[in-house]
Amino acid sequence: MKKTIISGTEIAQATITSSQIAPGTITGSNIANNTLSNTQIGLASTAINSVTTAVTTTSTTAYSTVNSISFTPSKTGILLVMAFLVVNNNTAGDGVSAKVTIGGTAYGTTTLISSAANQNQVYSYATVYSGTVGTAVTITTAIEAVTGGTASAVGNLIVLELLA
Repeated sequence: MKKTIISGTEIAQATITSSQIAPGTITGSNIANNTLSNTQIGLASTAINSVTTAVTTTSTTAYSTVNSISFTPSKTGILLVMAFLVVNNNTAGDGVSAKVTIGGTAYGTTTLISSAANQNQVYSYATVYSGTVGTAVTITTAIEAVTGGTASAVGNLIVLELLA
């Protein structure tokens, strides 16, 4: 049985508590005043976190966080991590560098260059991750400008699927 958790501004200032939501506690740093908690062990589950506010940066040396979600497994299993960003840069011929970090380690760093200003491009990354029961892991997406201009993430989504 799968249960889906959808979190973001559509449930702003909500608290969701259930014994059958997910096999762990899931929180998102960019979820507006939401608390997601659970005590059930043994269910495969999906957690979806998206942020509707665009994130922009002019930095070419420091990544800006777009979205972040933390997961504390309460059972042994494999976590499928999928991240999606829609990014652009307001300078033609420039671009956006995007990455995913899992537990502080960078994965899937990619540079996207466009010939036109503000041309949306899609960044996606998927991997499997096995953590330690009771130890929180944070998955974060981030962007930076490549050589200049303003880099923007205008759409984003992190999906976690715990494979029991």
